Order: sequence, then C-alpha cells, then structure tokens
Amino acid sequence: MYDRIWYLNLDDIHLNLFLTFNSINIIIFMLLLLLISNSLLHKAFAASPAFDQVFFEDKEKFHWVQTYGKSDANLKSSYADILAVDYHSDGKTLDATLWLASNSENASTYNQPLKHIRYGMLIAIVSLPQNSGYNGVNYDFYVEAVNGKWSQYLYQLSSTGTRALVYSKINYTESFGGPTIGPGYVKLRLDLDSIHSPSKYGLSFYTSESFKSNEVRDFTSWVGIPPHTIDVITSPKEIVIRQGEEHAIPSEIETPLSNNVTSIKFDNGTYYSSNGLSVSAERTQPVLFKVKVSPQTPVGVYTVPFVASLFVATTSSKLPMFNHTVTGFVDPEFQISKKYPTTGYITGNANLTISVIPPITISEAFTGFWDKYGTPIVTSGVAAASFTYIIDVMKNKRRARR
Repeated sequence: MYDRIWYLNLDDIHLNLFLTFNSINIIIFMLLLLLISNSLLHKAFAASPAFDQVFFEDKEKFHWVQTYGKSDANLKSSYADILAVDYHSDGKTLDATLWLASNSENASTYNQPLKHIRYGMLIAIVSLPQNSGYNGVNYDFYVEAVNGKWSQYLYQLSSTGTRALVYSKINYTESFGGPTIGPGYVKLRLDLDSIHSPSKYGLSFYTSESFKSNEVRDFTSWVGIPPHTIDVITSPKEIVIRQGEEHAIPSEIETPLSNNVTSIKFDNGTYYSSNGLSVSAERTQPVLFKVKVSPQTPVGVYTVPFVASLFVATTSSKLPMFNHTVTGFVDPEFQISKKYPTTGYITGNANLTISVIPPITISEAFTGFWDKYGTPIVTSGVAAASFTYIIDVMKNKRRARR
C-alpha cells in the first residue's frame, strides 16, 4: 500500500518537474527570440543603403571658392582640382575616389611647411531638420596633409556655431602613391555607423588648399544617397490614347530628395517624335506632358525616354537659421560654412509608357453615348408621358362635371 502511494507521488513529482523544466525552456526560448528580434529590428532600421559604383564629373559650379583671406597666390594647384568623383557603398562603409587634375608622381606639394591640403566630404542627413548643422551640413569628414603628415577627422556640425569631434586619426603613415593617396586620386572611406547609418543623406565632395592665411576650396554639387531613382506618376496612371487624338497628361516627377523639376529633355531636345507619336513637356511646375498621336501611328505600347533635372537644397530661406552660441565663441570652420554650396541638382533618366489603341468605332460611340445619356432620356420620356396622361385625366374630369 505504501509502496504504491510512494510511486504515485514520485510520478507526480516527475510530472511537475517535467512541466517546470518545459516552462523554463519556453520562457528562455521566448526571451532569446525577443532579443534576436530586437537585434534584427535594430539592424533593419539602422541600415544604410548599399549601391553599386556611381560616377559623375565635376561641373565646376563651385570651383575655387575663397574661404580665407583675399589672395590665391600659390594656390589652385592641380592637386586640389577635382575633375570627377566615383563612390559606392556596401551599407556599412562609403568608399569614394576623388579624381584630381594632377597626374604627376610628386609628393613635394604635401611637404611644404606653410601649405595645407585637405580632401573631404560634407554630409547632410535627410531625416534631420533642413537648417540643422552648418548650412544644412551635419558632418564633415576629411583627410588632411600638414607638413607631410596625414590626419583624418570626422566632425559633427551644429547650427550653434560649434562642432564636435566624433573621431580622429592623427599623423598616420600614408606615402604618396599608396593605397589612399596617389598620382591623380585620393580615396576616402567613411564608417557609416559613425554617423548613425542614415537611410537617406546627401554628399558634397571637396578639396581645400591653404597657404599662410589664405585658403581656397573646390566643392562638387550635391548628390543624393541612395543614388537617385526618378519616379514618374501620371494622371491617369495608365496613359492610353487613341489614334488621331491629343491629350494633356498632368504628372509628378520625384526622387527621395526632391520633386522640384527644373528641366525635362528628350532625345530631340524639347520633344520626342516617333511613328507619328509626339510628346513634349508643356511645363515643369507642375509637370504637364502633351501627347499627340496621328491617325497613322501603329497600335502598340511605346516607351518614351527623357532626362529630368531636379533642384536640391540643403537649407531653406523660409526657415530661421539658429547661429547663436552660448559660449560666445564661434568655430573658425563656421565662417567657412557660410560658403558651403547649399544647392545641387539630381539628373537622371525616366520613361513614359504610352499605349496607342485604334480610333473609336460607331458602336463604341453609341454605347458610350447611351451609357451617359440613355437613362436621362428614358427618364425624361417616361416623365413626359406621365405628365400628358395626368393632363388628359384632368380634362376628362372637367368635361364630366359639365
């Protein structure tokens, strides 16, 4: 009897222990799942875009800006003249190559005691207020040669007239012709985690060259990250035009950084023409396309390519600039920031898709007419017949009374 009770109690204990251990396992599993999910979510929201190599030429719109002093003697050398830039990213680092006018294998220009040369990039974060930082610039990343010694800096910039050092690498060894600095090029590598891995940001590459108390800089125009993809939204969404017809198509053209269209160009300049199909941009603000289809245009789907240019601004004149400082000290870099380029252009390819269908037939015309006016006609006819019937009834009643 006692043995039986003992074994029953032991089984209960085993069952309780089994349930307890399983409960603990479930709780641990759920906690691990929660931690993994939070980590994945953090990485998903903190990831910068990865993209293939992008190349653009420097159009010299901001060429040789005098940032300090009044003289450019012994400045404007080919070592500080940007001809083109290419850049790409794996989502973790941003790699850029500044292609310079100098192609000579001579490092003496970096060893002059009174001369400094800097290569860098300005970074504007889209998610931050437009007038934050120096003229919309939130970070300044650059390498600099002083007396032949190379140093690297990343500064966070503020609209208060100050800047905060994020990190620096002082007096590191970088021989001319090495992997980073060479004849006709400079390579920059930015750790995107150091600027909180933004999902959208703008870049302006630059060089600076100073001698004694004078300095000049060469800035490129702003470019957008991720690289611009131009979206075209038309009204109606699908453009369907019959042979022999002409339509005006309201449209929106936009990128992640701007929808301010400044120009639209086709292969023939101001218009597109093929097989009797012609397209032109009647205006850019807001965008309005004029599409004309001749009676002889073959039925089919047409892709009309064009190039759109959109204006980008890192600051807005409609918003106040906060340029005060609590300490009363203004960083010298702030004075230079007043000459930073605050505008740029995004230019890219886009397409209009147009379907050409046959002209309307008599049957379709009648069907369309009847769908629109048939019911009112029938309704008015019934009403008229009913009114006539009522009048006749009233007349008959009057006659019967007489």
